[in-house]
Amino acid sequence: MSWRQKTFDALPALSVRGEPLRAALRTVTAAWMFGIVWMACISGSQMTIFCRMLGFNDRDFGILAALPWAATLAQLIAAVAIERTGLRKYPVVFYASIHRLLWMAIALVPFLLRPGRAAITVFMGVFGISCVLAHLSVPRWQIWMGDLIPRRVRGRYFATRSLWTLPIQVAVVITAGILLDRATVSGEPMTVDAQPVLLWTICTIFAVAAVFGAIDALLHLRIREIVSPSLTDHPVRRRHGMLAGLTVALIEPARVVVNAFRDRRFRHYALYGATITFSMTVSGQFFWLYVLESVGYSKLGANVVFLVFPAICTLLVIRLWGRLVDLWGRRPIMILATVGVVFVPLGFFFMSQDNVPLAYLLGAVSCMLGGATWAGITLAQTGIILGFSETSGGSKYIAAAAVAAAAGGFAGGLAGGEMAEYFEYLQDNPIILGPFRWVNYHVNFLVSMVTRVASILFIVGMPDPGAKPLRDVVRHIRFNAYNNVMPRMFWRLRTPGNRRKQKRK
Repeated sequence: MSWRQKTFDALPALSVRGEPLRAALRTVTAAWMFGIVWMACISGSQMTIFCRMLGFNDRDFGILAALPWAATLAQLIAAVAIERTGLRKYPVVFYASIHRLLWMAIALVPFLLRPGRAAITVFMGVFGISCVLAHLSVPRWQIWMGDLIPRRVRGRYFATRSLWTLPIQVAVVITAGILLDRATVSGEPMTVDAQPVLLWTICTIFAVAAVFGAIDALLHLRIREIVSPSLTDHPVRRRHGMLAGLTVALIEPARVVVNAFRDRRFRHYALYGATITFSMTVSGQFFWLYVLESVGYSKLGANVVFLVFPAICTLLVIRLWGRLVDLWGRRPIMILATVGVVFVPLGFFFMSQDNVPLAYLLGAVSCMLGGATWAGITLAQTGIILGFSETSGGSKYIAAAAVAAAAGGFAGGLAGGEMAEYFEYLQDNPIILGPFRWVNYHVNFLVSMVTRVASILFIVGMPDPGAKPLRDVVRHIRFNAYNNVMPRMFWRLRTPGNRRKQKRK
């Protein structure tokens, strides 16, 4: 039975409201409780160590960071399919399930091939296919959720979903870090032969991730499809010949991007997305390499600093960001949050191998700031994308935004790998300034900070109907900060006088 027949047999709804809507939203949240286990298991120090065991050099890490963004081009194919069929539910479940289960195959690579170029190539191939399948499902899921979740509560809903799921991420990350540290043979190199128990531990974590990730995708079968005009306006089309089909597959995605970039509001957002993504990927993998190999973090320590502290900070501020996005609009929140992320890499310039506790403190402060500010950016971006999805041909905006971010991410990954490899001599001859030793990875951190500043220039002029001007938002924050801080500063000074007046009475 085709996906189209399954969709109509399930009686897709024009909209979902009341108790069915609440049940659907609970299912989306419950599904991500499994999905976040998958995400926590495939990231962190275990991914970095696994790649080193396969024989990765710094350039390979750059390619690894670029691959998911190159795979984003698959979203163009998904956008064309959505416009032609309107189907979302079953393609999401099918592609996402296989995408997650492929981590079983990734876990088998070091047992089938010896470390070296062959193992790296196979790993990259399987990882790339997994990324393509993920991006075939992303636009469909976003448009599906855009039809399902009422606009007035989107910010608060995604914030609440994070509140339910982030504690699970924290628990999984800490558990994985403890297991990795216990499985590591101290003093031995990070190779397959020297660390057999560590290798088995990492591969088991990846296998568990595959199971939980597939459950996340399969739980979406419980949510109803939402009917769209394309489901009824587009009958099953006749099949093209091979050459005509290839022409459609190449031309229509390009037309999708061109049409989306004709929208001035979208151009601002797309350029911002490309630049901020470049800043993230040009340094992302190298933060892990720097603290694990140059500073002396343990596996648990790295996981806690990079994954637990940001998650805790996100938990503290996510609902506030959600309310502010709904109250003030998306553009001012994105600007404020982006200003914050500019300072995140700064702490890594002041770490020293001779003072590891201080390095942990600097890393924790930097990552907590990152968790707080990236949460605001993510919520604002989600609101913008879902807003574009409500317009005519909304899938083209989602896919074109993904392509813009992919261009920035792909360029950032390759540039980061090339810079780290080019300046590798700084590992043996670092730039020494007092107690600080700056190696090749600090070049990546500096470029990341500069491009984060540059990204703000694109979003300042983005039209955002209903959003408050940035100056009004800043004035509101200053006014409230003054009214809250000043009375508390002088409370103790007023209290004795008040007490004397009460005694006189």
